Amino acid sequence: MKRSKSIYSSPALGLRSAGFALFLGLLAVAPAASSHEANLTRFGPETYELVQGKPTTYSATFRAIDGPAKLVLQDEGIDNAWIKINGRDVVEPQDFSGNGEVIVDLNLTRENTIEVTVPGIPDGELGVRVTQVTEADLGLLRQGYFGLNTTDIERQRALYDTMGFIGEIYPAGPETSTTFAQSLGFPDDYLIYVSLHSLEDPATQPFVDTVQFRGNSYRKEPPYAKLNHIGMTYGTYSTTELEGDYAYFQSEGVEFLSAPTTAPNGERFVFMKDQDGTFIKLIETAEGGGPTPGPDLVRLANTNMNVTDLQRSREFYRLLGFTESAPGSQAGSGDFAAAHGFDGPIEFEGEDISLGEGTDGATIQLRQWKSPYDNAPPYPPPVNHLGIDRINFYVEDLTATIETMNELGFEQLGPIGGGPGFGIVFFLDPDGIKVQLSGPRTD
Repeated sequence: MKRSKSIYSSPALGLRSAGFALFLGLLAVAPAASSHEANLTRFGPETYELVQGKPTTYSATFRAIDGPAKLVLQDEGIDNAWIKINGRDVVEPQDFSGNGEVIVDLNLTRENTIEVTVPGIPDGELGVRVTQVTEADLGLLRQGYFGLNTTDIERQRALYDTMGFIGEIYPAGPETSTTFAQSLGFPDDYLIYVSLHSLEDPATQPFVDTVQFRGNSYRKEPPYAKLNHIGMTYGTYSTTELEGDYAYFQSEGVEFLSAPTTAPNGERFVFMKDQDGTFIKLIETAEGGGPTPGPDLVRLANTNMNVTDLQRSREFYRLLGFTESAPGSQAGSGDFAAAHGFDGPIEFEGEDISLGEGTDGATIQLRQWKSPYDNAPPYPPPVNHLGIDRINFYVEDLTATIETMNELGFEQLGPIGGGPGFGIVFFLDPDGIKVQLSGPRTD
């Protein structure tokens, strides 16, 4: 497969240069940023089970902004509890019905404490969540890429050739970069190979930022083994000929979880794996031309995120600018479950969210798995475990975006990476998924 001409051909030209060039290419078509309102979960949701014995107290701290908020309680089978916010009692026994929802008005500060005491009898459980309506303009323009780590970048490049990726920047970054390393969560430097890939031009389509960490920078944790693991587990590409691509990729030695099948919502799909075990999903679409002798992939359709609480994650990404959504909940067994790698029935709640009109059309798939459920958290920083580990968004003004995120109570992972003109920074979403923001700096 013929690749498009490499934009940068020297390892000395860093990710900062490549990223800035891509950023300039999208400014002309980027939609105007606007302010977005979201009902953020500042604490929780937590569930406290009552057990026979003396009352039990739980305490925690959380960040917010100065202003009004709400304490939302789900009292399942209990008729009393004691809750303090910043040392002040905020509920009374008469607030509880024994089976229902309790909403209490609060006022929060930047740093807050919560103390929950549940009685020893009777049996039951108490759900606790603190929410706060927040509005901000973070200046998100579009999704730039998702990051995928591999053990062998040349094997990965060969897979992209098989898949029909013709947009490539290789090498795309320096082998070492202390500023980028620290922003990624490394204490010092790293040693890497980097290659950027897309089905067309990385300046116009979301791409894959493929990295091979080497030497002491390498981390042995494998990609997530199951599709229900919390975190980012796969990217989805649309194809005009699903059956043909399945047969073609099989002939090229690509591993699949099953044959193509149909989901309860009518979607035709199949899951494949790269050489390290990272999942890639293919879905059939009517767009584009007919079948060809080779691959028929069209574009990146979505990037998956498995979350522990759909409401909490939905509102976080709404604040970033993901205001458009479509339902994505499904359940089924048989071929549908087997195509996801499970023997028994599966069920998940979900929403497919996007930045809306004027963007590239790629979406984020938020999925909260109900069955089978796996509560293992995403891998912690730094961003060097195998598989899909991070997602990038371009912003109009990185300096302003960082200032706003900090004012809203979000703490960045590390210092700003890059140089004085263009940089990157990481924040963690409510589940610890690594969200990278990049753009020009004005500081």
